[in-house]
Amino acid sequence: MASIKILKNKIPFIITLFCCVTVAALAASVRAGDEARAAEAAATTADKRVIVLDAGHGGLDSGCVAVNGSYEKDINLDIVKDLGALLTFAGYEVVYTRTDDVSIHDDGVEGVRNQKISDMENRLEIVKSYPDSIFISVHQNLYTKPEYFGAQMFYTGNNSANFKLARIMQELFAQLQPGNDREVKLIDNGLYLFKDTQQPALLIECGFLSNPDDAANLSRPEYRKKVAFTIYSGLEKYFGEEVKSKEKTEIGEAESFLYMQ
Repeated sequence: MASIKILKNKIPFIITLFCCVTVAALAASVRAGDEARAAEAAATTADKRVIVLDAGHGGLDSGCVAVNGSYEKDINLDIVKDLGALLTFAGYEVVYTRTDDVSIHDDGVEGVRNQKISDMENRLEIVKSYPDSIFISVHQNLYTKPEYFGAQMFYTGNNSANFKLARIMQELFAQLQPGNDREVKLIDNGLYLFKDTQQPALLIECGFLSNPDDAANLSRPEYRKKVAFTIYSGLEKYFGEEVKSKEKTEIGEAESFLYMQ
């Protein structure tokens, strides 16, 4: 009888222990399931992502002219085409504003100024046609003082993700360009392609064509490929952090639900 009484006294403890173990097991199972789904999402994210790439200038609009005579429009286009090839290989859908040395103004538009206006309007129309995309515009910088060098990211406050994307890109460019301690810069809505852009969007100035070293580097195809790979890596890192953030949120919600039962 004494042994039966002792067993009866232990039953509540056994039940409590069993419940705790069960809840912990369920939580671990949910965590493992969420991690698997997150990994699957990471593997298929590229298939669902659209990247709109804009190579600044083109045609009669050469953009900046480097100290070594190189044209910004050509550098921009080479970087964008290399970047697009990387993204396409990785499974992203890539949309270009231009793939040749052209202005994309409407047929029949005359005058350099009117062609430029039409060109910019058509670029913006392409960007707006993909509201769920990420928009990347590639340019080169120029300044009166040749000592200024290095890439810099510019973003607007139109989308909360812009700063994160800019920060990631700036950090990676700092690795490509030793000594580049530039900070990301918030811009107002004065830039035509960015003032009404609601999706994540970034203006990347890859370097200063007024700086002899930057100009020399950006004139070399192998360096432009490195720039393209840096931008590609930034997009991959951005999407990776996005998946991890979603994963943590889902796991936290699942565990909260289980322990509330």
